[in-house]
Amino acid sequence: MIHLIENYYAIPNNMGFTLSVDKGKTDKEGNKTYDTIGYCGSFEETISLLRRKVVDQRLQNGLYELPEALTVIENVKEEIKAAITNESNQ
Repeated sequence: MIHLIENYYAIPNNMGFTLSVDKGKTDKEGNKTYDTIGYCGSFEETISLLRRKVVDQRLQNGLYELPEALTVIENVKEEIKAAITNESNQ
């Protein structure tokens, strides 16, 4: 399992990767539980799906002018890039 950003994870499988989000709960055995966001054939596809999901999540609440929305998109892109290059503070 690969921690990406926030509570998002890439879980390797026999066909590529599953993008999952930590639900913040545990099952009766004490294991963390995850919701599946989607299945991807490559790590690059997983990162692309992550970017789309996080941008969608952040733009859902509120009304944005185009420059503001583009700033949110750019910020998500930079956050993911920092995580990939290990420059994040998390």
